[in-house]
Amino acid sequence: MTARVALIDSGVNASHPHVVDGGGTVRSWRIEAAAGGPWSARTLDEHDDRMGHGTAAAAAILDLAPGARIDSIQVFEDGPSAVFERVLCALDHALELAPDLCNLSLGTTRDRWCTELEPRLARFVERGIPLVSPAFWRGLPSYPGCLPGCHGVREDAALERAAPEHRTVGGRQDWFASPYPRDLPGLPRSSNLAGVSMACANLSGYLLRGRV
Repeated sequence: MTARVALIDSGVNASHPHVVDGGGTVRSWRIEAAAGGPWSARTLDEHDDRMGHGTAAAAAILDLAPGARIDSIQVFEDGPSAVFERVLCALDHALELAPDLCNLSLGTTRDRWCTELEPRLARFVERGIPLVSPAFWRGLPSYPGCLPGCHGVREDAALERAAPEHRTVGGRQDWFASPYPRDLPGLPRSSNLAGVSMACANLSGYLLRGRV
């Protein structure tokens, strides 16, 4: 049985060697809206990722869960920010796809979005779909990652990528994971992407390993 992960990010370059080596298959959507229209998911025939972040996240997941199918839902294009309604639409689309897990390597520090996020998170919980997202961003609570029912993630550079830990800190139960993606030959870790978003990808790969 093939494990499926909905990856809400910047897209995935399906021809990247680390994606190909991981034996993953990729389906792609972009969340977009016509002028003045509602947000919706459009199926893509091409697999584009101008930032490279989503591809790095997919490679990290596939390195730990080879053969998983990536349902790529693009909300970023040229930079790591998006209108949050676009992210909400991506979460709705992920629920429709009914994956084994949803990786949301982003969040918002604005608690006003909780009224929109909480019912969506409840649907993920009801359907048994883990939603992985950062618990904190630059020291501030990040939503939905810090909400009950979400697999909130914090980074710990001392951990191995394949060995995240579930810890109770300050009355909270969060996952701690390595902030490093899959290493690139000849490139020092300090020059590669790193951070809590990659910690989320590492946790997602770890949780999917038993389902591949």
